[in-house]
Amino acid sequence: MRYLITGGSGYIGSRLVAHLSSRDETEQIVVADLRPPRDAKPGTVFRELDVRDRAAVRALLEAERADCVVHLAFLLNPIRDEAEMYDVDVNGTQNVLEAASDAGVGQMLVTSSTTAYGAFADNPVPLTEDHPVRGTPDFSYARDKAESDRLCQLWALEHPERVMTIVRPCMVFGEEVDNYLVRLWLRNPFRADFGLPDPPLQFIHVDDVVDALMRLLEGRHAGAYNLAADGYVTVGEASEMIGLKTRRVPYKLYKRLAAAMWKAHVSEAPAGQLEFAIHPWVASNQKLKDTTGWTPTLTSRETFELTMRAKGKLASAV
Repeated sequence: MRYLITGGSGYIGSRLVAHLSSRDETEQIVVADLRPPRDAKPGTVFRELDVRDRAAVRALLEAERADCVVHLAFLLNPIRDEAEMYDVDVNGTQNVLEAASDAGVGQMLVTSSTTAYGAFADNPVPLTEDHPVRGTPDFSYARDKAESDRLCQLWALEHPERVMTIVRPCMVFGEEVDNYLVRLWLRNPFRADFGLPDPPLQFIHVDDVVDALMRLLEGRHAGAYNLAADGYVTVGEASEMIGLKTRRVPYKLYKRLAAAMWKAHVSEAPAGQLEFAIHPWVASNQKLKDTTGWTPTLTSRETFELTMRAKGKLASAV
C-alpha cells in the first residue's frame, strides 16, 4: 500500500506516519509538507509541497501513484489574511481532490472539523453526521471547513467507485499539542460570563484521533465520521478546573472588544470564534464506534485535564 499524506509533518500527521510505517502492508509513505518531519520513519520519503500550488500538487500525485491520499494540510491557527487562509484550506483541498481524481487515487481521507457544523442555537445535542455543515459566517476557519467538507462530499458523489472518508474531529488536545485553542485556555485572564446558557464542549486526545484514523483507513470506511471523546465539559466547568475567575460582561460589548484586540494583533483568535462559546456544537461519536469498534481512551474531561496539567495550568485543587 502506497500512501501520500499532505501535512504529514504535523502533530497528527507525524503520529499517523509512525503507525502506518510499522505495518507490513505499507510499501511507501510520501510525507508532503512545507517542512520535513522531525523524525524520518522507515519507508518514508519527504516531498516539499504547498497545496496552493495546483500544478505542483498535480505533478506529485501523478508521479507518486499513491493508493491512498490522506489530506491533513490545513491552517488551524487563524491568520489575519482570510484570503490566504481560504487559499490553503479550500483551494488547497480542491487542488488535492482534482489531482487525486485525475491520478486515479482509489482511497481518500480528509480531515474536516466539527466546527464545520457551525455554532448555532438550534443545533441538536449531539450533532450526527446527517446534519448539514453550515459553518459560521464571521469565523473564517469554520466557514472554510464547511466549504472544504462540501467539496469532499461532492467528490464522493462524483466517484462512487472510490473511497472518500471525511473525518470531523472536535478540539484536539494532548500533552504536546500547541495550537491557538490550547493557548486560549492558557492565556485567558478570566472567564467571560455573558448571562447565557453554559454550552458543552468536547476535547479529544491526539492519540485517540490517530487510532480512529488508522481504523478508518484500514477498514476503507467511506462516508463522514464525527471524531470526539465521550462526555462533555462546559465552558464554566473547564474554567473552574484551571482556576479562571468569572466576570459578567455584555456579549455584544465583549465581541466588539475581541474584534478590536484581533485587529490590533493582541489576540490570536477573531471575534467570530466567540459564537462557539455560547452555542452548542458537540457531535455524536456513535457512528464511528459502530463502524470501526473504536473507543476513546480518554473522556473530554480527562483530555482537557491531562493537557492543562501538562501545560502547568491545572488548578491544584483539581
